Amino acid sequence: MIEPKLQYAPGGHDDHAAHEARFADSFKRDYPIAWWATLLGPFVVTGTMLAMLAVTRGVDFVAKLLATSAVTFFGLGRFVILFGSDAPKTDLAGLEAFEKDAGQFNFLTRGELFTMVSWMDAFVAILLVFHAGFIFKLPKIGPKLLALREEGEFFMSVQPWMRRFAFLGLVAFVVIPIAATGSIGGSILGRMLGMSRLATISAIAVGTLLGNSVMLLAGKALSKIPFFDPHNPLSLLAGVVVIAGLIVFLNLHYKRLKRRWRDDARFPRH
Repeated sequence: MIEPKLQYAPGGHDDHAAHEARFADSFKRDYPIAWWATLLGPFVVTGTMLAMLAVTRGVDFVAKLLATSAVTFFGLGRFVILFGSDAPKTDLAGLEAFEKDAGQFNFLTRGELFTMVSWMDAFVAILLVFHAGFIFKLPKIGPKLLALREEGEFFMSVQPWMRRFAFLGLVAFVVIPIAATGSIGGSILGRMLGMSRLATISAIAVGTLLGNSVMLLAGKALSKIPFFDPHNPLSLLAGVVVIAGLIVFLNLHYKRLKRRWRDDARFPRH
């Protein structure tokens, strides 16, 4: 697929939204099959996978998977991979353990959580990269997404090398485990860096796999810590509290840095 040749204007929120709207119109007119594929494809693939899981592992499993996905999207992010179990539960004893652990994060293996988070990032990236013109028009959601432009401006200001090495810069941006980054912010930053949509998708995919791989390895290392039992509810509760605290700390530190950057931009120091 060849991207319609539209000049990207790195202006404010309105300019960005207008550019994406022009792209959406051109994309749908010139590449209708690709337009429909990128719009409906993520939903069709997700629905198919959930239906297969409902048949093979049960409706209750799918319900718990959707709940875990919601917790991941709105809270833990890729940190959820840390709480997966060590190995698939395929024997009868494992199935009994699965039933006991079904209310905890570790009803999924770390590999399964890795796959879930990676697909969620791909789902969001495809929709935002190719259909942001529509999504930006949604009430409440659109303005919040457009506000993420400021995150991109902040990163490009404090890390100017990102403009020269756009692909690597976007990969690094996606790897960082804070709320403002990831596939959502990366979809917008890629356009601000002047990257093509396919290059943006590729960089997000690489960053997602790298970031999730770090969590996968960290989870394996965590399971080897003495006295830490991932199947013990108290251990899981302690882990959630520690990770939640880490997420809060990282986001507060990031907000302080951004606030200082914003103040310096308004009142530059000489």
